[in-house]
Amino acid sequence: MCAIAGILDFSSTADPSASAGKVRHMISRLRHRGPDDEGYIQSGPCTLGAARLAQIDRAGGAQPMRSPDDRYAIVLNGEIHNHRALRAELSLHWHFTTRSDTEVLLAAFATWGREALRRLNGMFAFFIWDAQTHRGFAARDCLGVKPFVWMPQPQGGFAFASEAKALLHLLPSSPVANEEAILEHLVAPCFSGVRTSMFAGMHHLQPGHWLSVDRHGIQQGEWSRYDLHRATELSADELVPAMHDLLPKAIERTLDADAPAAVLLSGGLDSTLVAALAKQHGVTQAYTISFEGQDAFDYAKALMVKSDDLPCSIEAASDIGLQHRIVPVSRASLADDMRTLALQNDALPAWEQELAQHHLAKALAADGHRAVLVGDAADETHYGYGFMLDDQSISHPGKLLARFGSPPLNAEMQQRAAHIPHDLTSMMREAGHADQTRADRLRGITHLITRLWLPRLLHNGDIHMMAHGVEARVPLADTDLLDLAVRVHPELALKDGVEKSLLREAARGLMPEAARVRRKSSLSKDDGSATVLKSEALHALDASADFLFHWLDLPALRQMCSPHYELAEMQRALLFRIICLHHWAAAYHVRLP
Repeated sequence: MCAIAGILDFSSTADPSASAGKVRHMISRLRHRGPDDEGYIQSGPCTLGAARLAQIDRAGGAQPMRSPDDRYAIVLNGEIHNHRALRAELSLHWHFTTRSDTEVLLAAFATWGREALRRLNGMFAFFIWDAQTHRGFAARDCLGVKPFVWMPQPQGGFAFASEAKALLHLLPSSPVANEEAILEHLVAPCFSGVRTSMFAGMHHLQPGHWLSVDRHGIQQGEWSRYDLHRATELSADELVPAMHDLLPKAIERTLDADAPAAVLLSGGLDSTLVAALAKQHGVTQAYTISFEGQDAFDYAKALMVKSDDLPCSIEAASDIGLQHRIVPVSRASLADDMRTLALQNDALPAWEQELAQHHLAKALAADGHRAVLVGDAADETHYGYGFMLDDQSISHPGKLLARFGSPPLNAEMQQRAAHIPHDLTSMMREAGHADQTRADRLRGITHLITRLWLPRLLHNGDIHMMAHGVEARVPLADTDLLDLAVRVHPELALKDGVEKSLLREAARGLMPEAARVRRKSSLSKDDGSATVLKSEALHALDASADFLFHWLDLPALRQMCSPHYELAEMQRALLFRIICLHHWAAAYHVRLP
């Protein structure tokens, strides 16, 4: 796991020392992602840098890494979970000198070229420089677990980094807000921050895409997609045993690293399944968040958090035999936490559950953990959300967005925001998902969820864990498991009105029964935060009035912050986003377009 960065300068007046200084500065902004060591390579117009969080072959896996003939140089952020199997195959073509998965990826690319991507099982974003052709090649894993941000440079140049904040010093002046991206963040937070950066002029390499760059320009293409057209009419009798057998293998592959891992445990299906299977491979410690007054929250009225995780996680940890640390969060830290989140997450915090990720990461790092297994990706790839059972919510993206409330935009932005649900509908239809049948609509909404919602969720998990030098591993994003999950017909996945029905059946016997049948409830958040949110929102409206006025109806927001106004759940979420937007703009000196 690493921070990676690089610059290509194809100009006739290129100064390698200047590029080297810039890349060193970029890595200095990313050292939280790689506290173990750092390295740099300069090859012609290309300068690469990496800061490493060593997980496999600490002694031999230093980056950047060169091929023996010096033709290729690579920087890799992530892990190749099937590196041992690939190593065995590639040993016929390559003399390995390290145990690292980075060298396996380098050998795979040198041997198979772009076709190597289809052989990889893991989470990754990488860049390879070819000194012979003077061409760079980048790729990102199919779900977007690992980030890759890039930006064109003068005279056809190119720069990239693991996080957008590392590129800011390359701009000619202070950054400019991406107007449409921020509008999407306010109106459709769960789908935001994936297709475009919040900073104008920066770009995200999309999940499952590759990028090639040389002095003639940039080319991009898609190499992998979670393609729901592959869903078949296979029966549960065929699918359940296959998935039951595959789940333990996916966990085992994820744990094939030198650094031991802990687990995050909510007591629900996904995290408990991961925890139970990880325990069989030596994982002993679980972590659960606990917010102040959590046991008294009114879950009956909640939209996403349907029950208290704490007693369920305590029971699950006891049943599995895990050491269990409960991480308490005091409301007194909320104001400071929101500022921290905004600085860490340069895609802008999208939901309050990021507070839980932040505090869990701090606790893991304080206890000396460098890796943690999470249950992410199951809900999105196995039809796991409760709104999938609501015909109204799946009828149109606009209906789904309506569940999460509408912010008080100013008149101009209110008009412009109308295109967002239509764009999402177009995205579904361009992917070939019509809406004639319920199954069509379920696939269409799931297409949006796997292409936008899930990458946003994975981005948040990566960036908040790596802010504390902790690697989040996602075993339920295992490539073989995804290949099986995509074949499940939506009606079979939601059989008898139960979300993730087939996954639940496949997990029978692999985990505690109480957690296996527990209904979906999102990661906990603080439902008693209204007073702090109102106070901090008023401060934001005063301090960043000109900036926020560009998008929002400020009088309506001020009314929402009045002492006697009772905030609904989605209004609390909106104030959270607005406060974070203020902190983000102030910290990075972001200008209006």
